[in-house]
Amino acid sequence: MSLNVLIVNAGVRRTTGEGGALNAEMVRIAREAFEKAGLAVVETNLNDPWTLDAEVEKVANARLILVQTPIWAMSAPWQYIKWQDEVLTDPRVCGTDGRTRTDPSSRYGSGGFLTDRFYWLSTTWNAPIEAISEPGQFFDGRGLEGVLMHLHKQFAYMGMRPFMPTFAVNDVYKNPSIAADLARWSETAAAAAKRLSEG
Repeated sequence: MSLNVLIVNAGVRRTTGEGGALNAEMVRIAREAFEKAGLAVVETNLNDPWTLDAEVEKVANARLILVQTPIWAMSAPWQYIKWQDEVLTDPRVCGTDGRTRTDPSSRYGSGGFLTDRFYWLSTTWNAPIEAISEPGQFFDGRGLEGVLMHLHKQFAYMGMRPFMPTFAVNDVYKNPSIAADLARWSETAAAAAKRLSEG
């Protein structure tokens, strides 16, 4: 399989036409890093119309799926959830739960067949990192991966593995450090591209 990367830009604009700029810039940086490493990149921008067959084909051909998303109402925007619910559950890319009526004792979630593929979550938050990671704060110390478990588990159900730890830009409204965050993202994306191109 060729080393293709699918970037899903879930940085959707509000109905007023505003928003999405930070996630769009992070997509641009990631695309540039992957293409510089010689990887083929396709993108789905959830601000634009999409079709099921085209999206399933992108997923089927991707070695890595990078989801770039803001976190709204404790999850990705509904436009991403719709994409996930329709595309990532399509039988062409999603296996079964791994059990059968003749063998219901098999482990639930073991039926995914994209076992040589990877995914990676990159997120932007209003919440500061301490609200996510520290016990006694809003998310009860669950950490990024725990708070986003519902997004991780859809990929795991498909047999996919995380490529890198979830990336986060935090506190983007009340205490932003966007220039430093984008520099950190540029370094991380370059490292990810190098790793994927060499592996």
